[in-house]
Amino acid sequence: MSSYAIISLFALVAVVAIGFIKKVNIGFLAIGAAFLIGSFSGLTDKQILSGFSSSMFVTLAGVTFLFGLASVNGTLELMSKKIIAMIGKRTYLIPIAMFVLSAFLSAIGPGHIAIGILMTTFAVYLAVEMKMNPFATALIAKLGANGGSASPISPAGVIAQNLAEPHGYSGFGTHLFLTTLIPGAIFAAIIFFAYKCYKVDAENPIKLSELPEFNVRQKLTILIISILVIVSIAFKLNVGLSSFIAASVLIVCGAVDEKKAIKGIPWGTLILIVGVGMLISVISSLGGITMVSNFLISLMSEKTAVPIISATSGILSWVSSTTGVVMPTMFPICAEIVQSFGNSVGFSELISAVVATSFAAAISPLSTGGAIIISSYSAACDLNIEEQNHLFKTLFLLSVANVALNVVLSAIGLFGLGV
Repeated sequence: MSSYAIISLFALVAVVAIGFIKKVNIGFLAIGAAFLIGSFSGLTDKQILSGFSSSMFVTLAGVTFLFGLASVNGTLELMSKKIIAMIGKRTYLIPIAMFVLSAFLSAIGPGHIAIGILMTTFAVYLAVEMKMNPFATALIAKLGANGGSASPISPAGVIAQNLAEPHGYSGFGTHLFLTTLIPGAIFAAIIFFAYKCYKVDAENPIKLSELPEFNVRQKLTILIISILVIVSIAFKLNVGLSSFIAASVLIVCGAVDEKKAIKGIPWGTLILIVGVGMLISVISSLGGITMVSNFLISLMSEKTAVPIISATSGILSWVSSTTGVVMPTMFPICAEIVQSFGNSVGFSELISAVVATSFAAAISPLSTGGAIIISSYSAACDLNIEEQNHLFKTLFLLSVANVALNVVLSAIGLFGLGV
């Protein structure tokens, strides 16, 4: 089993390398590699296919289709121009506003997935119209959604409390929220300055008086999307499926040209994302991910416990769900570490490192949040395969950098402040 685990890890590296060198869609290569390695290692077709995330595929297709409709009928373009006009010369505030709004909406209940999808998609189209960097603007919006995701009333915050109670721990809600938000804000600031978001040409801002009013089709589009956001937050509905309903209403009412919007869906990007996810699933099934994680944990000592837990959580989050896999897996380990080191390492500090670093990794293109950035950017800017692969690599490297930042913050004791 261990030999297949090693082979699967090398296969992932090979697939990514071939994709960049040959400039072909990595997703198709990953699906082929997943089938070959999975079959030879004894996995059934059902086990291999279980790694194909149909939910992610539907979510990405639904959201990009809906916002594609809003783009085709001119709604997003006119809305963006109106926002530009209201902001005037202070366009550098847009990324900051995106972070704050995303964090707030994520913290009040719906969580990072729904808000991250909606805010990053809008951020891309808004940035395109404002001649800003769509990638940086969307990434900052996603960092905000992730940063606000661990409040006591958000899904992740509630899960954290439920996972900790059996081990006798509670009362860490505010600490967990702040220690997740602060690293997110720090990395967002790094992105803001690294991509020079403060240097935006705003010498001749558009005047509101010069812009036309929204027509009936555009007003209906705004209404439907607003209802989607409210309903998704209030009833915690699947954003992707809800987007198809919203899109259907717009199509039936004659508010959009569906053929243009369908052509605008970045199908190649969707295959890239779910294909790589399928290979990662096979690697996980064969023990490759566990092998890497166990190696890191074996290096642990009292002084390095928090940084290593942080790094391990980030690695796991690249290939699995923070709330569905990483937290349930790592919280019991954190409780054991506290006992083994005689309470010299705090439980709140350990789980803060777990949650914050997991969400730091969740900007990866292998995650829903990172995937929506790529798919929206591809749709808005009509990227070719080479550009998509480059964006995939860049986003993953930024995810690595964000995880590294959290590991450093854990080493200097940020997650232990106030406990």
